Amino acid sequence: MSVAPSSLGTQPIGETSRVSEGVYQVKLPVPFPLKFVASYLVEGREGWTVIDPGFDYPPAREAWEAGAAEAGLDLDGDVERIIVTHLHPDHIGLARWCEERSGAPVWMLEGEIENARHLWDPERGTEDFVRYLMRNGMDAQTAGATAGTTRLGVRLPERLLPLRAGDTIELGSGEARVVHTPGHSDFHFVLHDEQRRLLFAGDHLLLEITPNIGLWTYTAPHPLRRYLDSLEGLRGLEVDLVFPGHGPLFHDLDGRIDELLAHHEERLSVMLAAFDGRPLTPFEVARRVFPDDLTDHQLRFALAETLAHLEYLADEGSVERLEGDLASYRTV
Repeated sequence: MSVAPSSLGTQPIGETSRVSEGVYQVKLPVPFPLKFVASYLVEGREGWTVIDPGFDYPPAREAWEAGAAEAGLDLDGDVERIIVTHLHPDHIGLARWCEERSGAPVWMLEGEIENARHLWDPERGTEDFVRYLMRNGMDAQTAGATAGTTRLGVRLPERLLPLRAGDTIELGSGEARVVHTPGHSDFHFVLHDEQRRLLFAGDHLLLEITPNIGLWTYTAPHPLRRYLDSLEGLRGLEVDLVFPGHGPLFHDLDGRIDELLAHHEERLSVMLAAFDGRPLTPFEVARRVFPDDLTDHQLRFALAETLAHLEYLADEGSVERLEGDLASYRTV
């Protein structure tokens, strides 16, 4: 039996709903298939905490203005802190705008700040990324097209303050613990409010879809191993309600962990079954295990996820990587 969605947070995209005592969810639209990113507003004694401000484009700003007003939050004076769970543009994109409006500082896990400054450096070109894609089997035309979709113009906040795993921060009327949960990004984290049994999960735990676990030019090795280990580390956590970055809220944390672990076991089997006795490039594997109708933007995620799974299979001894100008793998 699959984990059921919560009856909370079912409002339409662009609207706001109270999802717990002192906690509101704003469904902010995004211009890609995910449809929305969930931002959470938590009312505290000295002001409000904003978690994951969303993707920076006009419809999201409009939803912010309306959502803040509905929750009773003055964006210009009531925000005490802004928290970003990870560096992806649909989560960090509006942090600069929110910072400029409110004057509040932006907090991220320490290592994610460094990665964000590298990834979103406006002077950084796409040449290294194109070479990376081609080395893993993409043709030059496809690599150029998919790399060209990455320039999203993320403006980082002026003040990025570091959090560390294990830190406890004031959140609403209580406290929440910072839990490092790598995989979707190297320094992704979740917030666990133990007293109220709430988990602000970012993109680590999603219902109905699974977070992309990819090996990118800027990530550390073994993202899939680190993701699966961090999922196991959350098992048994005292949580009654999970607030994800996309999709429905849900209640059964351990049940969803089991589903995500099973999903990746299945994907590893599918990747392994894609081999037909000869070496394949990672991109050849990706084209065999993902749908044919992917956009240029989606192809890079398919390749990055394939690379993470092939790396895991190589660590297990099921495949081996063949070194050369063009990366390839074969079954052992």
